[in-house]
Amino acid sequence: MKGNRITAGAILAIASGALLTACNFSDVPSDVQLKRLLHSERATAIDPDPALDVAAVKCLRAWSGDVELTSALPPSLTDEAGKTNCRKRIDAWIADATRNPDKLRFEDISIPPSVKRLTALLDEQRGKPTEHVPSASDRPPSMAAKSSSTPAAPAGPVDMTAATAAVDELEHLCQTMKDTVARGGASQSAIAYAGYCDKRITLLRTRISTVEQQGNAVQAQMMTTNVQRTLEVAKQISARASQPTPTPNR
Repeated sequence: MKGNRITAGAILAIASGALLTACNFSDVPSDVQLKRLLHSERATAIDPDPALDVAAVKCLRAWSGDVELTSALPPSLTDEAGKTNCRKRIDAWIADATRNPDKLRFEDISIPPSVKRLTALLDEQRGKPTEHVPSASDRPPSMAAKSSSTPAAPAGPVDMTAATAAVDELEHLCQTMKDTVARGGASQSAIAYAGYCDKRITLLRTRISTVEQQGNAVQAQMMTTNVQRTLEVAKQISARASQPTPTPNR
């Protein structure tokens, strides 16, 4: 009987471990979330299927801790200095509400299942550069045909005043955080943002200009909402800019 009890306990432990593993795999972000967060800088704000940033995927492979994912990477990317350096840009993207409206964490995208999915998406992207690769987020053919027969909204003047004002305020916060970093004692999030905000602001202004030229009222509203969300995130980072992130006790 005692032997049977031990066997039953072992089976229960194995089953529990399998259940936990299944739960972890169910936490992998969707393809849409991954592409929105980690898309190439060349992708536009309205690109329905943006290309992934190759360097970002390599960085996450280095952070995954999975031998299968890290074995082909150069030592300059897998050592601590390389990993720390490449993560700065991804942390800035995570703090960017236009890329990360679902508030994914670095831990969500650097776990092996997420990185393996990113690698597969990147392989598809490289293998079929001119052909769209179907995904779970694609609409059925009948829906696509129906939408194609629906006339597009007429182009015309759109009001981007609020979006432009938000970008102007972002520019001021960017300079403020760069000044804080220059004085020393800034938080890690402020350091990351200060190193990236100029480029982000330039990209936002370009996207606003594109939407204005296209004259699509729906895209104008989406762009305004995204810029305002980005501004709110920047305000939160700025409010804590002079408070260094505490180092965990070891």
